[in-house]
Amino acid sequence: MVRRTVPPALSRQPKGQREPPGDCEARRKPPGDCGAVTRRLRLASTNLLHGIDVRSGTVDLPAMLAALAALDVDVLALQGVDRGQLRSGGTDQAAAAAAALGWQAAFAPALLGSPDTRWTAVRGHDPGGPAYGVAVVSRHPIVATTVRRLPGGGDGTRASAASPQRPGWDFEPRVALSADLDVDGRPLRVTTTHLSYLPWRGLAQLRVAARAARGTGGPAVLVGDLNLPVWPVRALLPGWRHAGGAKTYPAWDPRMQVDQLLVRGPLTVDDVGVGPPTTSDHLPLRVGLSLD
Repeated sequence: MVRRTVPPALSRQPKGQREPPGDCEARRKPPGDCGAVTRRLRLASTNLLHGIDVRSGTVDLPAMLAALAALDVDVLALQGVDRGQLRSGGTDQAAAAAAALGWQAAFAPALLGSPDTRWTAVRGHDPGGPAYGVAVVSRHPIVATTVRRLPGGGDGTRASAASPQRPGWDFEPRVALSADLDVDGRPLRVTTTHLSYLPWRGLAQLRVAARAARGTGGPAVLVGDLNLPVWPVRALLPGWRHAGGAKTYPAWDPRMQVDQLLVRGPLTVDDVGVGPPTTSDHLPLRVGLSLD
């Protein structure tokens, strides 16, 4: 597990929505609890497919960034994120999304090298260079991050006959990235992950990711491309509240909800839905949350 503190960003950090002062009676707060203002924010999660626009079959960074901005949320949990890969023009996609929005980004590489040919698992400190992993991009300050390596996977190569439809055995290493946010003075831990498409391995990874997501027991979100049906996720994590949602994959004819979000602690799911479509083969999951 690797933990680091994120220095304050130089970019502008717009604040989230606040309820108007003097509204304790309307919110049915006890008289002595008027300072406990509910903070609301919107979060979206999507697998970027490393920037490929499924409409053209080519990587299109401007289209990807425009689609992310159109989601109109405060926090983005992203999977399938490239950094410095030839296939996506050498772009640091998490940093590009943060720059386009004027926010902060945290990126956690699951592997170093190329996910299409040969890679090594990350062991300890991220040395930089070409990588593939997950990210959190936030309007609210990211004050610290923690990366947890998940069981399964390691150094490997991609079989020459592999394809998105027939990927073969899953040798990819996987990680969970926890970003501790400051939401107008309230702490919130957002953990995103991209689990194995082998169900038995994905369930083992989910257990570890959920432990990392709990942190110190405050309000927490666990979200990402879980590559699992909803029912085993609910069954495996009874201490978490599943947000529900709708089918997210594939984007052009959704048949299952692999993109899922769970919460625990003083956190309420106000609404949940999918779309609008981005450039990816996943529909984005969008959730409204309240920090109580």
